[in-house]
Amino acid sequence: MDEILLTTIIPVYNTGQYVLRCLQSVVGQHMQPSDTEVLVVDDGSTDDSRSVVEAFAREHPQVKLLVQDNAGVSAARNLALNHARGRYIMFVDSDDYLCDDSVPALLQRVLDEDLDVLSFNYCYKDVHGNDLPHTRDDNYASTTVTTGVDFLNGHSMTPYVWRFIIRRDFLNEGMLRFDPSLIVCEDGALISRFMLNAGRMAHENKTAYCYVKRADSAMHNTDRDHLRRRIYSQVDSAALINAAARQYESATGNAAPASVDGVRNVYLYFSMTKALTSGLVDEVLQRIRNAGLFPFPCVGPEADYHGKKWIVIHRLMMHPRLWSLLSKVYRMIKK
Repeated sequence: MDEILLTTIIPVYNTGQYVLRCLQSVVGQHMQPSDTEVLVVDDGSTDDSRSVVEAFAREHPQVKLLVQDNAGVSAARNLALNHARGRYIMFVDSDDYLCDDSVPALLQRVLDEDLDVLSFNYCYKDVHGNDLPHTRDDNYASTTVTTGVDFLNGHSMTPYVWRFIIRRDFLNEGMLRFDPSLIVCEDGALISRFMLNAGRMAHENKTAYCYVKRADSAMHNTDRDHLRRRIYSQVDSAALINAAARQYESATGNAAPASVDGVRNVYLYFSMTKALTSGLVDEVLQRIRNAGLFPFPCVGPEADYHGKKWIVIHRLMMHPRLWSLLSKVYRMIKK
């Protein structure tokens, strides 16, 4: 299999109205088509997503369409990783898009410094492309080359895989793939593993990615069964992050960066707040207990969740009966 420079992986599920903009932004990066490939994985879409991609691919031979029965974003990304020929990998979600001419400079730095991982800045957009306020304090100044661990000791671990360029051999050598059982928070579970193992990592102060906030995205699905699966996925991802951190500590004798445990803690916090509002407290708490993550580790400044509000919430979460009672009261009020 002939290696090329960059593979961009785009999982697609029912985003027909957005995916063309995404594809145009990826192929419009002023790179030689022979140096790149774009692997689009249709995850069993039921809208016109597949036909939109097929039409675009006919005009752009570097775009390849892979098709699978609906199995989720993790399985879709893994399928593309197994077909990828690029020396480096990028991920783009099909409802998001890349900033104009942003990738060549990032890729040049990756090549010049022989990096395993490069992270970069991003912005928020609405569905019409208008700027939205940046809601996280995780756009950073450029750094020199360091290890992933040293980077995390001074920065938060942003759990979005689309803000990284990653060396493919680094992923393959570590057998690093997404967990296909996770339907949300799958990014954090993988990122914790590759960041704890990255030998050469840097951050570039360049805004390259446009994250589109959509009210109709899968993250806003209120179907009860879907909510249960989503909450379970948050808990399971927290458990995988915890396992990665403890494995690092066992192997090195050093404490894992607090920012890794911070993402674990945030996933647990959101799983319990969603359990409260959906009436699933007892079963979600049992899943957390089974994962060995109760009593809850405190959500603190390492994850940008600090202050009196979070202290009160944490203390309430430490009392399951009270949390269950609050859930009943909440749902009575909402009826």
